[in-house]
Amino acid sequence: MSQHPLWAAVFEAAAVALACYAVLGVLWRLRDRSDRSAAALLATAPPDPYHAVAVAGRAEDVHRPAVARLLLDGSVEVDERGRLVPAAGSPHQEAPSAPVHPLPAAVLAALVRRSRPTSTAELSGDRELRAAREAFLTAEDAKYPHLAEVRDHDRIADLAVLLVMAVVAWYSFQLVVLSRPDTLRGIVLMGTFVLAVAVGACGALLAAMAMVRVWPGRRDHFRTHCAALPPHPDLLALDPELLARVDHREPRPVEYDTWVDSGGAF
Repeated sequence: MSQHPLWAAVFEAAAVALACYAVLGVLWRLRDRSDRSAAALLATAPPDPYHAVAVAGRAEDVHRPAVARLLLDGSVEVDERGRLVPAAGSPHQEAPSAPVHPLPAAVLAALVRRSRPTSTAELSGDRELRAAREAFLTAEDAKYPHLAEVRDHDRIADLAVLLVMAVVAWYSFQLVVLSRPDTLRGIVLMGTFVLAVAVGACGALLAAMAMVRVWPGRRDHFRTHCAALPPHPDLLALDPELLARVDHREPRPVEYDTWVDSGGAF
């Protein structure tokens, strides 16, 4: 291939890539406008307070307001070290009847199952509580399908990354192989092809890493809305001293190396 057709192919590939990115940019703006319109409906259809806590942070964050609700109801007690137990004489202690909301009910059931004092942080390891929590959050997400899908893969960003990888890999192949036609003979052909593939793969990887940083991700208007909301009402209603107990964390014990642990070395 002569130099002129090679440079023509390079410019053609650049033009096609720019046209594709222009289309992706338009699609990104249209989708963002649609996302903002869907988020505007949250003013008239606000999310469940527990759902809002999970969207603004992590799914495990809902355990804290659920514990606050149980303390307000008198269903559980918390000691000075932040350990929770079903309240003495509580009707929930032996066979818990679920509170109105499913998440406090799931937390209470988890405390009864464990049959020992449990901190709020330890609740994250309970499988049944995790399953109940995910079922609740999935059902709540279904009420806002357009907003909840933001947490899935960003298809437009994926296309932008794949496109730049393909363009850079193609350029690398052209540079190594088609610009050196004298090497495309005999046994040298295989080595040139392998070199082209290796250079193309490295270039595509570097281009993908750069595009991930440059390309604007999908804006999560649902998370932004939930993060701007006031704290969960049960946390605001709980006595600050009790809330401090719920948030209490045991300090980790400090371990010191002994003469035996160090193999006798000082």
